[in-house]
Amino acid sequence: MRLLMALLGLTVLASACAPESIAGGTDQGQASGKGGAASGGAPGSGTGGSPAPAGSGGGPAATATGGASGASGTAGASTGGGPGGGRATGGSGLAGGSGVAGGPGAAGSAGARGTPAGGGGAGAALGGGGAGAAGSSGSAASGCAGKTYKLCEDFETGTAGGLPTGWTVYQGYGSGSAADAALATDQAHSGHMALKSNSASTGQRRVQHSLSALGATASKHWGRVFYKVQSPPPISSSNGVLHVTWVGLHGGNQENRVVDIVESNTRTHQWLYNNPDDKGSLGSAYSWSFDTAWHCAEWSVDVGTKSYRFFSDGAEVKSIGFTNKSDSEMVDYTAVIVGATFYQTPASSWIMWFDDLAIDDNQIGCQ
Repeated sequence: MRLLMALLGLTVLASACAPESIAGGTDQGQASGKGGAASGGAPGSGTGGSPAPAGSGGGPAATATGGASGASGTAGASTGGGPGGGRATGGSGLAGGSGVAGGPGAAGSAGARGTPAGGGGAGAALGGGGAGAAGSSGSAASGCAGKTYKLCEDFETGTAGGLPTGWTVYQGYGSGSAADAALATDQAHSGHMALKSNSASTGQRRVQHSLSALGATASKHWGRVFYKVQSPPPISSSNGVLHVTWVGLHGGNQENRVVDIVESNTRTHQWLYNNPDDKGSLGSAYSWSFDTAWHCAEWSVDVGTKSYRFFSDGAEVKSIGFTNKSDSEMVDYTAVIVGATFYQTPASSWIMWFDDLAIDDNQIGCQ
């Protein structure tokens, strides 16, 4: 009997000393590192993206712009700082609803670069080091607020489906329709609206804005526009090339096409300086293709010296630039024309958006 009681006592003692297991997987939202304890809310109730206090590694993380909040259980302790900060052994919590953007984490000591901070309710990133990258959601801040450009248009005034305030219809050689170029809310580079082109017919309508208020800047200026093409774009219905003009400068009976492309039947495209009669035209190699991102096109014109330069996403396309080109057919400009118009029939509607147009005396850049 004494022997039996002794054995039972050893069993109870062993059970009391057994360690409790910790779930550290990505579905539990717990971390087992040492440091201050972090706790989550009930499933689906997290705020997402909030920073943890400073830890032993990592600089401040850039502010995320939002994302899905993660519901978490009671979290273990973490040695890490904010997103992009120190090491934690716990994973991220369960995905919940949309969360509010978190602020930057407090600075820690320097280390190796951490993983980028994106949207969502994630656990601490592995590795100390530099700041995490900003979250990907939200629109860019390239609108006209606070800008002093000679002409700035962020397409935020007017009614969706109609013309932007201060713009009029530029009638193409086709019959056209109101939907050819109009304000839309389905895409925007900044703010809530952009100018949308949507047509499957040649010679469609575009929109134009007078440059009379710009004085000498009208004929000697830098211009910039952001654009996005619905991808994959259509190719020519004849399986040949598809020539599409995006931005033109108009004076008298002449239009100089300063943002202009030709798309091949493999959906690569070239940039052009072009005129309606094709005289003085120059084209680049077919080195570009379309994707779902916003891109930036810049041009520089000087009618007095018959000069032109073009930049794609900040890189100059020198093969289509020129100075003192006698056959450039440049004239003093009275209007800028924006919208997609093409000269061969596409297999389906060509759809794209324009936003954050600016004209100034100096190069504007793609900020």
